[in-house]
Amino acid sequence: MLRSINEVYLAMLKRLLLLFIVLTVLTALPVQATETRLRFCYEDKPLLPFYSGHGLVPADPPGAAIEHLRAAAAASNLQLELIRQPWLRCLQQLEDNSIDALVAEYSADREHYMQMPRTASGEADPRFAMSSFSLCLAYHPQSALPDKLANGGEFTIARPLGYRPIPLPAKSVQVHADSINHALDLVSSGRVDATTVLCQFNDQPVQPAELQQRPVLFHPQPVHRSVGYLMLSNAFFKAQPDVAQNLWQQVANTRSTERYLEYLQQQNP
Repeated sequence: MLRSINEVYLAMLKRLLLLFIVLTVLTALPVQATETRLRFCYEDKPLLPFYSGHGLVPADPPGAAIEHLRAAAAASNLQLELIRQPWLRCLQQLEDNSIDALVAEYSADREHYMQMPRTASGEADPRFAMSSFSLCLAYHPQSALPDKLANGGEFTIARPLGYRPIPLPAKSVQVHADSINHALDLVSSGRVDATTVLCQFNDQPVQPAELQQRPVLFHPQPVHRSVGYLMLSNAFFKAQPDVAQNLWQQVANTRSTERYLEYLQQQNP
């Protein structure tokens, strides 16, 4: 009888010892931090220096904005999921919380479904912007655009489809183009008076590569300045406000104007 009790006691001790060893090993294992997924949407056609390549698959190299965002996401321990589709669909899906983020400028009509970095007074905070740029009018050297602008005459301006309307000089007539290159082709052939092109980036004068081989000139006065923010969906911001604030801080920390300027030397296909 005594031997039977001892055997039971020893068996219990062995089980407890085994359990102790297992718990010790598990406790010693490094804890893997769970990454939060960030579903980022951007357009499915090239827009250098921000995005490169056509189609649904991210290009290689992907564009300066994607490189910038990858750096910020990695510093924030976020798993970045890239989604390419038409721009208007990106906006729609941010509004219905099907995606988590995109890059856009602030506008009052979008404010109800976009969360952005703000100042203490509630304004958009440019310290945490992805980038800023200005647009100028590009025109053919033989175009009468300067005279038309000086005298208030009517002129035609090509703008790619799908982009948000911007304030343009009075008496301008907008002509739709399929892409930036198509708009430049219309200018080069004399079929329209002008198009809008990137002429300043993060307050530095720039000349995109696609202009260097074309017979076009810049009108020196920018017609529009834009500040692009990493806009987050209402659902993402509400669920993880601290993650959102840290991500915007990392956007500022990883910003590199040189990264964008390198892409400006490439051609928009």
